[in-house]
Amino acid sequence: MWHPHIYRTQVTSRVNTFPVYSAVEYSSVAARVLLSSKESGLSDADQLIVQALTHSLSYLYGEIGIADLVPVPSRKMATRRRGRDFISAHTAVLAKSHVVSSVPTRPLLRHIRSVKDQSSLNAKERQSNLDGSLECMKKAERAGIPVIIVDDVITTGATLREAGRALHAGGFTVIGAVTACVAKPLRYSQ
Repeated sequence: MWHPHIYRTQVTSRVNTFPVYSAVEYSSVAARVLLSSKESGLSDADQLIVQALTHSLSYLYGEIGIADLVPVPSRKMATRRRGRDFISAHTAVLAKSHVVSSVPTRPLLRHIRSVKDQSSLNAKERQSNLDGSLECMKKAERAGIPVIIVDDVITTGATLREAGRALHAGGFTVIGAVTACVAKPLRYSQ
């Protein structure tokens, strides 16, 4: 079902470790809501995703602190097909939510090479698929500006790990990430 709680996980990479706050456990219902928002742009599904992100963000703010929001970008082909960058659109709404007065959204990340769709890949393949695929388009005005990554779901952490790596390379400090959903981690398969 779609009942927001709070799920805390973390992402660890060679350059940083940060907490991830998620509101809904991934399930068949969550999958339908995500796909209805992502692929069909249904406003009721969009509202559920934004509510879940708001819930996650309120916990992160309360426990870690406030920072600018950085959406994980959709692949260019997916954005063209959908007519919008799904997470960027939700992050813009989230930034104006009642959690705090208003927080800047920084669309800092972009894909610098093509990547495969992640849905059929195991954890090891997802990490290989994404390694070095994102770059930070703008360097931090000063070292260590805190940011929070926003994405729809965390499964293996590969996407958030790559986003964190790119932001770190740009001089930003990732203090956390928020997602609407958390999936049971995929295991490496031989």
